[in-house]
Order: sequence, then C-alpha cells, then structure tokens
Amino acid sequence: MNNIDRVVDLLRNKYKIGNVENAIVVGSGLADSIPEMKNVKEVKYNDLGLAGSRVQGHRGSFIFGEINGKSVVLVSRIHFYECCDIEKVRFPFEIVAALGVKNIILMTSCGGVSDGLKVGDILAIKDHINLSGFNPLAGIENLTFTSMTNCYDIDFRKKLHTIADGLGIGLKDGVLCQMSGPSYETAAELAMIKLVGADGVTMSTAYDCIVARYLEMRVAGLMVIVNVANGINIPSHQEVLTNAKIASENIKKILTRFL
Repeated sequence: MNNIDRVVDLLRNKYKIGNVENAIVVGSGLADSIPEMKNVKEVKYNDLGLAGSRVQGHRGSFIFGEINGKSVVLVSRIHFYECCDIEKVRFPFEIVAALGVKNIILMTSCGGVSDGLKVGDILAIKDHINLSGFNPLAGIENLTFTSMTNCYDIDFRKKLHTIADGLGIGLKDGVLCQMSGPSYETAAELAMIKLVGADGVTMSTAYDCIVARYLEMRVAGLMVIVNVANGINIPSHQEVLTNAKIASENIKKILTRFL
C-alpha cells in the first residue's frame, strides 16, 4: 500500500470520510472567507502522518463538511519553501483527488503589482506565470505532459463574475505570478513581474493549479490584494494576515453562491 492509499484508507475507515466533490485551498488570512459549513470534521495532517505547515494562518489539516448541501474539503497548503520536498506539496491534492474531488477553488493573498490595485481588491485568476524556477510535476512517477490550456476554468470564472455583479461586488480579472519565497521580492524583481504582465505576486498557487490540472480537476482561482508591492513599502506576514480580512466578507458571499 502506497502512502496515498494508506492515508485515504485511514480517512475512510477511522474518520468515516465519504466521497468529496469540491475542495477549497484557503490562503493566508482568508479563513474568515469560508461560508458556514455543516457536519464539520477536522483531521490534522500530523494525525495522518503528514507534514503540517509552519506558516502562521495555515491550519495544517483537512476540514471536511458541507456548504449548501455540497460536500467540501478545506485543504491546507504545504509550501515548497518550507520543506523543499515537492512530494509533500503535491500530497494533499493527491489525497483529495483520491477522495473524489473534481472541482477546486484556489485562494491566495497577493502583493498587488499592476497599476490601480489597492488593498482589499479581489481578482479572479485568469492565468498564471510560474517564475519560481521549478515545476511541481518534476520527478512525478506517472509522468504526463500536462496541458495548462484553460487552466483556470473560463466557465468558472464567468460564473464568479456573474455572482459578483449580482452582489454588487467589484471583481476584476488578473494574472498571478508565483515566486519561490520565502523572501519577498526585490524592487527589480517587482519591475520585471509587472513588465511580463502579472497583476499579483505570491509564493504559492501556480503549483496548486499545475498539480490540480494534472489530477484532472477543474480550477477556479481568487487572489486578494493584501499589500502594494512596489519595492518601496516594507511587507510583512502580519500585514498579509490583517489585510486579507478586508476582503473576507465579500469572498464569503461569492463562494456561498458559487458552491
């Protein structure tokens, strides 16, 4: 029995987890953006023999439940910069795929790079640029050349816009850039990121999308601007956690209807 089968077997038999259709990856400081869940069951990664995140704002667990009658699991990221082990990064996604997840919503807190963005803005991710220098599928056992065409599902994005418009919430489209972290970007790097057409920069999410598409999930993405990344302001993780809350109520409204 491989490690994925072992964990899935544990979730099925010990924790009585059935099939799950939808997953949400919660970004730093965005826990308050999750709609009310029923029949909640939290399973810590440590209790499954998995590594948990050491980053403040990430619970290091699967949280299973229902939103509007839909089965949902909240997934905690394991960042590559924490462990330098890409198998650990992929593992939570491989587990939820084995539980039946077909649709995944990726949320992330970002520094705003393009002109006109301000703290609290919400953007539907339409594409990403992976400038981390690595691909999370490198070395994977079942090698395939995964297509990233329509990687952030256009029909999901249209639905997000329709919902946001109906709620009177401003929702923009944007391109996300992933850098490796854990250091923030230099002024020269930010100038480059802006030049290549990204709107927000983060230390995750492109990896999530690549792995999710490899696992044949449909992906929706939301990024929240938590600081203005201009090479002048001095960013901090506490700022990220604090400013992410500004958008949480609007995201909750959007996700409630989206699900």
